[in-house]
Amino acid sequence: MATVAILVNPSNRAASELAAETARWLSAGGHRVRSLLLDPPDRVREGEHRCRLDQVSLEGVDLAASLGGDGTFLRMIPLAHAAGVPVLGVNFGHLGYLLQVQPSEVHHALAGALAGEAVLEERAVLAVTTDGGQVPVDERNPGTALADGPEGVVRSWLALNEVVVERTYPGHTVRLGTQIDAQPFLHYVADGILVATATGSTAYNLSAGGPVLSPALRSLVVTPIAPHLGFDRSVVLDVDQAVTVTIEGVRPALVVVDGRALARIPPGSAITCRTAASPVRFVSTARPGFGTLLRDTLATERDR
Repeated sequence: MATVAILVNPSNRAASELAAETARWLSAGGHRVRSLLLDPPDRVREGEHRCRLDQVSLEGVDLAASLGGDGTFLRMIPLAHAAGVPVLGVNFGHLGYLLQVQPSEVHHALAGALAGEAVLEERAVLAVTTDGGQVPVDERNPGTALADGPEGVVRSWLALNEVVVERTYPGHTVRLGTQIDAQPFLHYVADGILVATATGSTAYNLSAGGPVLSPALRSLVVTPIAPHLGFDRSVVLDVDQAVTVTIEGVRPALVVVDGRALARIPPGSAITCRTAASPVRFVSTARPGFGTLLRDTLATERDR
């Protein structure tokens, strides 16, 4: 008997219906099911109980499954990583580059994973730490500060794709200083800077002109976003290296983690990004190789 946690976005009707049907199928097979419903902007519902998503623990869970698009899957990653639980992504989104399983395959994929027959694929994730100067913001309205975060407290986040430090004022750049392993690197006047994993190299990093890295690599890539009259190339770092971004000038910056605006960083404050000590594990299925998958995904996006 195993315990399976299923995270679903209730706004996706097809995903919700399959999640309910899958929960019944698992229960009939003698397994325990924890059904988690996303309750925007950053809360989760389990039965009648609601709490912050970052307060959910998957301790005691054997397998985590995400039914939805890439956004739902990215919400599951910190929970699964913290508990060391492998995660299976079922694709109900448009692009689904991160997601291994189609809805029609979910029972087969779950049965294989629970029987220990699935291949587990390790992906590096970013550990992001502030210096305590951040101000939490409403991710639906990043211009609005939240009052529920104590000042001066160091915060940390986890990112599968990327961390972006970007401008807060439309039409204006932000000034950013960088350090690599605590040694001064470059100063940028730009729309922002992103630090991506190899998995995230095909996301915002690719749109910003950065290189595509094989997801098997445990490297970081630092890419400036629309730099003004400065160095406009990406820098690829080793797994053991860390990059610190300090806000310079007079304008604050916004920190966006895997597409979610989480905090405003004032001038003089900084964040540090490094590869987390342990990877996250994906339940992998028989799919085309990396090159074929990337080609097909880019072709699909181009033709949309």
